[in-house]
Amino acid sequence: MQVPQEPRATRSSAAVFAPAASAASDRTPRLSVIVRSYNRLGALCELLGELLAQDHDDFEIVVIEQSTKREAADLARVDQLARDPRVRIVRSQPLGGPGARNAGVRASRGEFLVFIDDDDLPSGFDWLTRHEANLRADPKCLGVTGMFVGEDHQPQPYANMKRANASVLSFNAIRWQRAFPRANQRKRVQSLMGGNVAIPRRTLERFGLWDECTPCEDEPSLAFRINAGKRDDEYLLFDPDTRMRRRKDIPGGMDKRQLSGVDYAKKSFTYFHNIVAHYFPLRFVLLYPAVFVYCAVLATDWLVNDSNKHKTYTRRALSAAWLYIAMPPLWTVWLAQWWYRRIKNGPLPRFAPLGPLAQGSGEHDMHKIRDSRLSVA
Repeated sequence: MQVPQEPRATRSSAAVFAPAASAASDRTPRLSVIVRSYNRLGALCELLGELLAQDHDDFEIVVIEQSTKREAADLARVDQLARDPRVRIVRSQPLGGPGARNAGVRASRGEFLVFIDDDDLPSGFDWLTRHEANLRADPKCLGVTGMFVGEDHQPQPYANMKRANASVLSFNAIRWQRAFPRANQRKRVQSLMGGNVAIPRRTLERFGLWDECTPCEDEPSLAFRINAGKRDDEYLLFDPDTRMRRRKDIPGGMDKRQLSGVDYAKKSFTYFHNIVAHYFPLRFVLLYPAVFVYCAVLATDWLVNDSNKHKTYTRRALSAAWLYIAMPPLWTVWLAQWWYRRIKNGPLPRFAPLGPLAQGSGEHDMHKIRDSRLSVA
């Protein structure tokens, strides 16, 4: 059991405009923070302010900024923050979750990469230092996920913490990730989350980036390859002492909480058919009936616990009933569409390799993504 920690306060914004002397823009930083942002410029500014206040002596922040809605006031705030030489803004059309994460990796220069999205915030001024310490402590550690806490910096325990600690970042029989990111025991795990994660660049150079052919659960593809190719003494780690404040219901982003049960079931269908079927084909075929049932279970759980589209119990019950009636014919349609696209377009594109940084340049091929400072103009 972890010792309770004091709430981690937030520094005033006055601290964020003092660049670290050792993090000059003309040199390769030791650590890169990669931020995916989409239509949340206000929340992005809050995050940048707290990142720039971190007690770390050598880091850069790479923002993959894909917004289609940009208010002038928000642009001005981002532009002011981007004057700090540690901040680089990469402007792009929307790339999707894994596409934006991959673009951030390609644009980064650090030896260690830390991932956080625009709707979350670090907990404590030592957040980056803690992530780097985990990776430096043991080169056999291939990646670390930290704990998710509330906006008040406090842990939010599960009703069954024993189950959460036993199952944190593991996979069930049909290879759906059991996350439990609010678990409170440090342990070796099978997977990584998408945020509050630190990965050495050497891990991604060795195992590649994330598959971009799924609209949900995009993290497991990398974990599947790591688990298949790592040595027996190498591992992924969950560290509950490295904490990120999880903020919910901030407009923008992927708007997952506005999904209906049918929408969520279809996204789950795509994950199983594009990711699990590729990495575990025999298991996928043998357990195919379980995949169908599990998609219905996931969609029901989504309606009850996560979706904001149906706010009353009556609407949730009606939506669940419609889901159960519609799932068999919808599944047939989805499967026909999936096969048609596969026959028409051929094999799905898979993870992209990540080559080593060019000596002295610190630049990757950005695949036509333009790197520039965001401005009001």
